[in-house]
Amino acid sequence: MERALDRWLGERRETLRRIAERGTYLDEEDVDRLLGLSLPGADELAGLMELTRLARESGARETVVEVVVDTAPTAHTLRLMEVPGLLQRFAGILDALGERHRILAESFGTGGRQPDLTDELIAEIEEEGREMGELLRDPARSSFAWVLLPEALSIAETRDALAALDETGIPVSEVIVNRVAGHPGEMEAIAEIRDVFGDRSLRFLPAFDREPRGLPALRKVAKALLDPSHGESLLKDREGAPSPAKRGRVGEGVPDWLADLAPPGVRLLFFGGKGGVGKTTCAAAAALILAEDREVLLLSTDPAHSLADVLDTPLGDDERPVPHGPPGLKARELDAYAAFEAWRGRHHDELGGALGAFAGESREAVEKLLDITPPGLDELVALSSILDAVLESQPGQPGSTTGGLVVVDTAPTGHALRLLEAPELVLEWDRALLSILLKYREAVSLGRLASELVELSKSLKRLLALLRDPARARFVAVSRDAELPRRETLRLLEELRRLTISVPAVIINAVEDGELLKVPPTGCAIITAPAVYPPPRGAEALAGWARTWLRT
Repeated sequence: MERALDRWLGERRETLRRIAERGTYLDEEDVDRLLGLSLPGADELAGLMELTRLARESGARETVVEVVVDTAPTAHTLRLMEVPGLLQRFAGILDALGERHRILAESFGTGGRQPDLTDELIAEIEEEGREMGELLRDPARSSFAWVLLPEALSIAETRDALAALDETGIPVSEVIVNRVAGHPGEMEAIAEIRDVFGDRSLRFLPAFDREPRGLPALRKVAKALLDPSHGESLLKDREGAPSPAKRGRVGEGVPDWLADLAPPGVRLLFFGGKGGVGKTTCAAAAALILAEDREVLLLSTDPAHSLADVLDTPLGDDERPVPHGPPGLKARELDAYAAFEAWRGRHHDELGGALGAFAGESREAVEKLLDITPPGLDELVALSSILDAVLESQPGQPGSTTGGLVVVDTAPTGHALRLLEAPELVLEWDRALLSILLKYREAVSLGRLASELVELSKSLKRLLALLRDPARARFVAVSRDAELPRRETLRLLEELRRLTISVPAVIINAVEDGELLKVPPTGCAIITAPAVYPPPRGAEALAGWARTWLRT
């Protein structure tokens, strides 16, 4: 997808450069440097542009009738749906930057100004955003099927997601309940699903004995999907099935896996993996045990906000104690939009002054730039929060995590990796912006903004050094013993090796009694967490469950 965006930008680089040179006081070298930087949040932007292109072509090509899209997990799917508005706002910024040139050309030109490639590009971007938005909101051309599990956490996440999609006018045609095994507690969840989502089409898929892979197995899934009565009958057949039993007894003392995850000296411990494997539950359970002998901040960077549901307590964008948890444990769920709005409010005048100095008389462009929400906001805010928690807290202050441990519950795999790549990306932007500010220091008041860019550069370098130090930073991969999670875990481990981030252990979650594990060699400790139903919620249940984990 990023290659698609690079291709799109490459084809229009000259026109974008012309717009920037006409609408700002930046020279060609500065414009080229900025255009050459990677964009945060490029996945969503490139993804929806490519999907719109495919949908457009499907109407003109006999070989493509319909485009079926497997989206990213919840939060980043919702970010994907925001791309049309972002493109239209970007077109408005480019249009405002070109206004001064248009006025001069019309005033001093001969025969009036004729539209050129810059006008065509602005119109193209605006049309692209408008077309995307109309396509997504048109039930005759787009349908959205939401998939969830019959579990309390999945129900809560789905309720929030559907409310967000309804608000933007994107129709969700049906709700698919996957992996229904028919356990007694599970049937209570299904009753809640019927009550909460009963106004939409509901379909049920049973938990197959084997993971459905390959065409014959997928045809069985398709049959259950296309024939709702078939899915309902399978559901009835599963009713009353025994719940998976807890394996082993709750241990006493220090669990044997604790030293693998976070021995003394570790400051930053990430948990991540494929969506649906239970990474948030595992992160919370481990944090509860770790906080018994040290200060721990459990920080969720996943915009889906499942940590509060796992801990069964309200959380916000501040550090809060966990009821029935150790005194040393605090928990926090990031609110990226609120954090960005607060930052923008603090720096509005300085940013406006700096942008105004470069944008000349185009005050409209400055205001539109200040109003835009950047792509990749979740990763940018998460990075800032990790910097604050690990590097900038001061000893002796209330709630300080200095000398303690920050446990990070990340978004699913792709966006967890994007978070870990963010320090390098932000450092490139930081250096470029600081270089431009210094170059034009006679026209721009450097002020606090330049000082903060310098401090940000220092902090990013310290964070990069920390991430690459196995004695201080580690990443625990969470998986399940099924083929698709195994494959994604291996890709995750390979990417973490590329980033030189230490992986001390892989947690295989939801292992049932007597199950024969098929775990590939990973070069790190393997910890198995037993299947329980319903999944543990609340501090006491999570800590008790964590003590049943086994190091194999």
